[in-house]
Amino acid sequence: MDLSAGAIPSRTAPSACSPQMIWVMRCLCLVGLGISAYLAWAALTMSPAFGCGGGEIIDCGHVLTSKWSKVLGIPVSIPAIGLYASLLAMLAFVRPDAPPNFLRLVWSGLTAGALMAGLTALWFIGLQVLVLEHLCPYCLAVHTCGIVLAALMLRNQVCSLQQKSLVATLSVAAVATLVTIQVITPESDNFTVVRYDDAAMQGGQEFDSASGKADLFAAPGEVFEAPGELFAAPGENVEAPAESSSSQQAGIPDAESTEDAVKAELPGISGASTLLLIMPARAALLTQLSFAVLQEDASSENPASGSSDTATDEKKDEPTSEGEATAEDSATKETTEPKDSNAPTAAVPAAPKPKLVTVGGNRISLNVHQWPVLGNPDARYVFVEMFDYTCPHCRNTHHAVKGALKRYGDDLAIVALPVPLEAACNAAASGGGHPGACELAKIAVTVWRVDPSKFREFHDWVFESHATAATARKRAEDLVGMAEFRKEFSSKIPGDYIKRHVDLYVKVGSGSVPKLMFPQSTMTGEVNSIETLCNTIERELVTVVRK
Repeated sequence: MDLSAGAIPSRTAPSACSPQMIWVMRCLCLVGLGISAYLAWAALTMSPAFGCGGGEIIDCGHVLTSKWSKVLGIPVSIPAIGLYASLLAMLAFVRPDAPPNFLRLVWSGLTAGALMAGLTALWFIGLQVLVLEHLCPYCLAVHTCGIVLAALMLRNQVCSLQQKSLVATLSVAAVATLVTIQVITPESDNFTVVRYDDAAMQGGQEFDSASGKADLFAAPGEVFEAPGELFAAPGENVEAPAESSSSQQAGIPDAESTEDAVKAELPGISGASTLLLIMPARAALLTQLSFAVLQEDASSENPASGSSDTATDEKKDEPTSEGEATAEDSATKETTEPKDSNAPTAAVPAAPKPKLVTVGGNRISLNVHQWPVLGNPDARYVFVEMFDYTCPHCRNTHHAVKGALKRYGDDLAIVALPVPLEAACNAAASGGGHPGACELAKIAVTVWRVDPSKFREFHDWVFESHATAATARKRAEDLVGMAEFRKEFSSKIPGDYIKRHVDLYVKVGSGSVPKLMFPQSTMTGEVNSIETLCNTIERELVTVVRK
């Protein structure tokens, strides 16, 4: 065989890999490089992957924000960029006129890089299928390029079997190192903390050592009130009507004037007048009317009562002075005689005492009893969470939130406000939006409205099952009853709650979710560590209460 012209044996000749195959490998490297660059951009900017999110199987957000999407805190797409760029650069030197020894070195590098791409592809595909149980089409496209490149390189006739064995060993060692680092690395947090001026700390929580309970002072700023059955459009300053004086200023009659008006229209019906002290005017009037109907039914069944009424009616024709005396006697008799034990009585529920939680440097307060709550509403420590059920960062943070609730038990409650990042119900949402987020939030509020005791179970299920709107609605109907759910869902109230959540979201600066809001600070972004969240609770709530 003639080697005088620098030729190499046929088994290592450049022609062993056709030019067409070289171009195929270049195209595969270009595709892998382009998709990896896009995924790196999405990871660094925390942007959702276009057209790939929220499904039961296909969910790029869940895959790209998981623990396995990073190595040493760096998105794995960034090393992928370097790998495919290196392969593309080495393919540029595969030419027929290249020196034989240099060509062997290039092919060894190509084989090692392609094997690493193929092995890491198998690792990440296995994670998506077996661990994450969701798939990312962009990731699968890159992994397919890596597997095909590895297969082509193993078939090349340029490198000897011994060379292939050596580079394969090096590739396996490199991938094993990657896998080990990912397995032993704990999930990292990815959030920012905004602290407010300490001078704004005028309210908050104080600890009463005698009673052992936390007293929550009303915030100096505005109070966000949950929408009621008669939902008024919120003004610039939204305050919860706490006393009768405030209701009079708003043009609403107080309890005493309402009681007098009702007594004037329905004389002799004083058994339910105490309800006026805790119920709105319209509800009190309805209560008085219901008692009137009950008394009329009782009088029709009791002849003695009927004769008494007849006698009273006959006395209406007598002189005014006698009528006044009869009325006075009746009033005296009503107050002195014991009430009939068989008479219908109404159980008057005690109005829950307002419990305020402050956010934004104590500038904004919310009454815990008016909003969806995870945990005990009367807990000693309370903070506010804003989230989107379709947001992967919120889904990952849910693990830490659930762990904190388990650790503190009845001492911790979280005001859970779903804020959909979908333009259909949130004009302040940026980006392409999260399809289905508005409906999921509305379904969750409906569950809370119908049966607050089922809200936490539903809330956990949505996050942990990656539910769609259709499956979430079916689950909600099973939890609280189909008829009750549909009646409430079709009303305007759940939508009004979402509007108020968005109002508060705008007031605290909008932007990313989740937001974990404390009196003096706000954590925005993904919180993976239970310890990190519990340390924040200790610093922001427990320490303040004990001062």
